[in-house]
Amino acid sequence: MLRTVLAGLRAHTRRLVATLVAVVLGVGFVAGTLIFGDTARAGFYDTFARLAQNVDVAVLAPTGSGGQPELLTDAQLAAVRAVPGVAGADGRSSGPLALLDPAGRPITNFSRVGVAVSTDGDPRTRPFDIDGRVPAGPGEAVLDTETASHQRYRTGDTVVVVDAAGARHSYTLVGLIDFGVSKTYSGSTVVGLPAAELAARTGVHGYEEITVTAAGGVAQDALARQVQAALGTGPRVSTGDQRRTDLADEATSVATEFTSALLIFGVISLVVAAFVIYNTFAILLAQRIRETALLRCLGATRRQVFTATLAEAALIGTVGAAGGILFGIGVAYALFGLLNDAVHANLPAHPVVVGSGPVLAGLAIGLGVTVVAALLPALRATRTSPLAALRDLPTAVVTGRARRIVRAVAALLAVGAGTAVTVAGVGMTDSQAGTFTIVGGGVLAFLGVLIAAPLYIGAVTAAVGRPVAAAFGTPAKVAVANARRNPGRTATTTATLMIGIGLIALCGVLLGSLKATAEDQLVGHYPVDYAMAGVRYDNASQAPIPAAFAQQLRTRPEFSRVVQAREGKAQLDGARAVIAAIDPSAYGTLIKPTTASGTHVLDAGTIVVSSANRVTQRLRVGDSVTVTVGPRTQTLTVAGTAPLSIPGIEQIDALVSWDRFTDLAGPGDDTVVLAKAAPQVNATSSRDALNQVATAYPLLEINSIADLTSDLATQINALLGLFGGLLGTAVLIALFGIANTLSLSVVERTRESATMRAIGLTRAQLRATLLIEALLMGVVGAVIGIAFGLVYGPLIVRAQFGAVGPIVVVPWGWLAGLVALAAAAAAAAAVLPARRAAKASIVAAMADL
Repeated sequence: MLRTVLAGLRAHTRRLVATLVAVVLGVGFVAGTLIFGDTARAGFYDTFARLAQNVDVAVLAPTGSGGQPELLTDAQLAAVRAVPGVAGADGRSSGPLALLDPAGRPITNFSRVGVAVSTDGDPRTRPFDIDGRVPAGPGEAVLDTETASHQRYRTGDTVVVVDAAGARHSYTLVGLIDFGVSKTYSGSTVVGLPAAELAARTGVHGYEEITVTAAGGVAQDALARQVQAALGTGPRVSTGDQRRTDLADEATSVATEFTSALLIFGVISLVVAAFVIYNTFAILLAQRIRETALLRCLGATRRQVFTATLAEAALIGTVGAAGGILFGIGVAYALFGLLNDAVHANLPAHPVVVGSGPVLAGLAIGLGVTVVAALLPALRATRTSPLAALRDLPTAVVTGRARRIVRAVAALLAVGAGTAVTVAGVGMTDSQAGTFTIVGGGVLAFLGVLIAAPLYIGAVTAAVGRPVAAAFGTPAKVAVANARRNPGRTATTTATLMIGIGLIALCGVLLGSLKATAEDQLVGHYPVDYAMAGVRYDNASQAPIPAAFAQQLRTRPEFSRVVQAREGKAQLDGARAVIAAIDPSAYGTLIKPTTASGTHVLDAGTIVVSSANRVTQRLRVGDSVTVTVGPRTQTLTVAGTAPLSIPGIEQIDALVSWDRFTDLAGPGDDTVVLAKAAPQVNATSSRDALNQVATAYPLLEINSIADLTSDLATQINALLGLFGGLLGTAVLIALFGIANTLSLSVVERTRESATMRAIGLTRAQLRATLLIEALLMGVVGAVIGIAFGLVYGPLIVRAQFGAVGPIVVVPWGWLAGLVALAAAAAAAAAVLPARRAAKASIVAAMADL
């Protein structure tokens, strides 16, 4: 039997190539993801070993009651230096500090200012590499290389920083510093200053960390214990090795998150590959009925036939898994480039790490998936009667009535269960729980769709093929008949495309709806041109906007409306909340929330509460609410509920009029200023006017609504391309499945093709028949997948973003392009099988040689 299996593999090598490729691709994606994770983690560890170089003991500031670190003092630094065995100890300080760009505006990251770090201390334990030198006096500074590159600063240039009081300070750059892939300051500007200068500019007096170098022959563990004893409880003391490990672990969580997300796409590819493998073995064994029957006549038992079939699958799985592991190395390289370019993950460069884990996992997955996919065809092969060798049996598998009934019942149960779970998810108030429940219901429902596919795929193919048959005549009619004759095979083949195209369509609806909803929130609900807010600091405090700014802006003829907004902490019926205030005339004009209930009227005695906040969701129009701000309390009436938001304010639980807020909190600075350009004033003129007024306010960040919308569109398109690329692996495997199915189908229908040729079908018409059959499979798979995405995409959007009134967008043009692409790709996959069928000799084919 072993010799028979090997001989069969040699005889059918060409037929099994596509199956082998499917295994290689499926295993390659999973193995590549695991290799990527190991390589990224190794890169982080190597990088942090460099960043914490020569540190033998690290002392970290304890965490205070408010979650902020309690800085270490000069006295504690002196105590560490006095410990026997300490060769040197330095304190590291940092604090928020705004850096201005060459145009005089603050450089921020998600509205947050950058940081200043101290550059004093032992050069051997610096957490950065430097090109140049460290500052030697009060007028010198260094800057991180990334900011310098973006803003085109070079050594010798003058940079300007602004302290929390709004005062400007100029420094000469004497060097550029590089923190590698450290996540501590990721995305932020970093200015390096002497410790005394840093304290003067940021108000930070103390150290967040003390680094210690040991004297010769002193072990890290022993020195760490001595330092801890000298400082007592409070400060956290660890060895240098442990500190490097902790820092790397914090950063490698990013790699772990990426790996987990990517494995989902790998599993999808494996599922599609399993369909391809199953279909291949089902067709092969159906074609080899006579061969299997002859083996039975020669004495082979059912068990031997079953074992031989699984052995064949195991050999294919092992070879495919080995190829998949090699392919996975290339996938790991590609993932680094894709994630760094598409989502700016800033992953460290490192030689690819191929450990035993990904290799063993790839071999186990490739072997397991292939053998499991071949189980059912192997069981069918054991049912072959020895007498079948004496008959001229058709190879097409015909599904009996009882089997169709069982399939229909199973499909109905799966779809019914999925629908029930989906309905339960739609009714949930918790958006996260509702979304996950709907996704779970969708998986069950889609499973039912796949189970029932052989029952409806013929009718769908006939419907799609009717206009094609009318346009292309006999070849198209034969293609439709071929697809309908064996619905089980057609269903299994198109199922692979259903999965890939369906998920791509789902992502398209989700991301398109997210983009449209966000743009509507920015443009439709805020018909303004600019939103100005104070920059934010690491402790979440926000720089105020002096009221004079809005007053000066109102004097400029380039603006038709200027609206001020304030926010503050309050209590609503005793519960903590954030309330905001605006001019009542702007509510419903320049700020247009989607009112859930009530009106857009704000007056001295009313309040509008958030419909998205759990604390305020219980309130209804007409209810009374006790509002407390500091020592002052007033009772207001709920005028309406709405999803409240204002650009520049992160959270709003309630909205009151400007005068009412002033009565409660007293006069104060603005949090946000909104401005609308006057008619006939172009964007350049209004921006120039705004910059002229904002020159005196360096801690003010200017956001253009048009720029925010454009940035959002860029990010959404990047995500769509990323997801499309990742899911494209599943689609590619599906196309190999179509090519394999048609190749095997050509062999199965050898006599049939010869008969068609004998009665007048030309070679070109035969090729056209197979190409159209593949095209129909591609279109049917894409259409069913897209239909599923169109059902569940909107449900997920409404569940996740129901509180803000989402806009569901169906990208019809993009989806039509998907159908066309699937059809063209499927037809391209059928080119070689079609050419092979057309070249066959009529006489030889009639003899089934």
